[in-house]
Order: sequence, then structure tokens, then C-alpha cells
Amino acid sequence: MVSRKCLMVALGLATVAAMLVTAWWSLRPEIPPEVQEQIEDDLEKCGGELKEARCAVNGVDDWIFLQESLVNLVVDWKENLNSFVAFNDSLEVRGIKLVVVPVPDKLQIEAEHYSEELSGGIVAPQYEEWVDALQDEGVVVVDAVEEFLEKNEETPMFEAYESHYTSAGRQLLAQMIADTINEMDLDVPRGEWFLRDTVVPGSGNLYHLKYNSYPDYDVRVLKTVDAEGKRYHGSKDAPIVVIGDSNADFGWNSSSNIGAYIAQATGIKTFTRSRIGGGNLGPTLFKGRSKFLEGKKMVVWVFDGRELYGDFSMPEF
Repeated sequence: MVSRKCLMVALGLATVAAMLVTAWWSLRPEIPPEVQEQIEDDLEKCGGELKEARCAVNGVDDWIFLQESLVNLVVDWKENLNSFVAFNDSLEVRGIKLVVVPVPDKLQIEAEHYSEELSGGIVAPQYEEWVDALQDEGVVVVDAVEEFLEKNEETPMFEAYESHYTSAGRQLLAQMIADTINEMDLDVPRGEWFLRDTVVPGSGNLYHLKYNSYPDYDVRVLKTVDAEGKRYHGSKDAPIVVIGDSNADFGWNSSSNIGAYIAQATGIKTFTRSRIGGGNLGPTLFKGRSKFLEGKKMVVWVFDGRELYGDFSMPEF
């Protein structure tokens, strides 16, 4: 039989848990109560844990979103500035500039397709503080959230079945990166590449995650080509290295990945080194390959901004 003391302890713990949940949501008043309930329900559908799970949830009009996007929005972020600053410093002593590029999350830009109660996008409360703190440490950050929200009204930055940004989104972000590069004056040879309209099959990674099958649809992209019409291919001797997760290499099969677009926008060769799901592992991609960095001028680190709530690896070279 349960003792009175044990019952009181259990009731006390339940009360504390309820207070913590209330405090958790009260810190985020920009999320309407109806959306709070929707997020809680969707997190429960994905196991209820406040950490990444391979799970997708439905939004409005067949749109699909990742569970991790919800987690990024509602949890308190872990301290990760030290990893970014250490990576920046370790490259700087080698004469290499670092540009940090968090790709705006789909839920940030397409909030109204997650819930009809949302419009104009929704950003994690910690995000702006994170950008400011990193810039205060002298790290170059390309913050594209506002530009994505503005341009999304004309040209979609994301599509319903895919977690990665569209060709238009990659072009927009590449141009912002190019503007940053041009301000630095890298003093390297420049060439010329062009953009050519084409149609490719959509990958629909979120659809596959949700339904375990692939949708049949096409998307329009602009592939990067040379004067003879040949697709752009990165070169290992390129002065700019683009690293990160799948956002760094998405579109490579049609030369419409962000590295190709940076080359087209700047005229400077790029080489992409990526790892699927490895955005927060960026600094480790040169482990055992430090000689690869010899002669490089810049590392552009492109990763999904929804990963910012988690741990980021320290450099290992």
C-alpha cells in the first residue's frame, strides 16, 4: 500500500513538473496558445522527447515539417559559442577566413504552413542573441532570416515535401555570401560561370520520412555551367572550401548546390566537403586532413539553423 509520505512526494513532483512546463511555455509568449498545443501534440506523436528524433509531422495543406524544427523553437539552447570561436581562431592563425552560414529553418520561414495561427515567420527566441554574441566575438555570420522571409513572398524558399531550401533559396543565400566575400577582397583569380534553367525530380525527403515512399514531382532549378554549357564541378585546389551538412551539397547532381552558386556569384572556384547530418560536426571535417587547408583563403560553413539548439563540435586539427 502506498504510504501517505510517498503520495505527498509524488504529488509534489507532479506539481513541480507542471510548473516547469508552464514556465517553459511562458518564456515564449510569441507562440499563440493554440500553436503551443499543436507543438506539444506533435512532439508527443514523435515520442515526446525534447531532442532530435527522425520524425516528420503534418502542417497545413499537405506541408510537412521535421520534429527537430519544433525542438529548436521551444528548448533552451546549449552553450555553443566557444566551439564557433575556437574554429574561427584555428583557421585565422592559418590565414583562412571563416564565414558561418546558418540556413534559415523551414519552420522559421513557412510558419503559416505549419499553423494557420502563424504568419510572417517565427524565430527561436535565442537566435538573434546568438548571432549578436558570435559577431561580438569577431566571427562573420551571414544571417538570412529576414531576406528569406521577404523573398519568400515572391519565390518560395522551401517546398511542401522537402526540408532543404529551394534553388531560389540557395541562390539568395549564395549572393549574400558572395557580398560578404567581395567585401573581404580575397585577391584570387576569378573566372565566369552562368546559370541555366532546367527541371529535375524533386527528392521529397520529408514525404519519404513520413510515408516511407517517394513522391513523383519535378522542381525547377538553375544549374551552374561554364561558357561551353558544361556543369560546374568543384576543384580541390579552389581557394574557397564550403563545408557542412546536406545543405552544403544539396543540388550537387544538377550543379545547383550552394557551392556552385557561390562560384557563379563571385567568379571564385569553390570545393564542397559535406557530411549528411553533419552540420554541427563541421570543424571535424578536417581531422587528419589539415594539409588540405594549405593555400586556402576561406571556409564557408553552411548548416541547418535548426541545429543551433544542440552541441557543436570543437575543431580537431
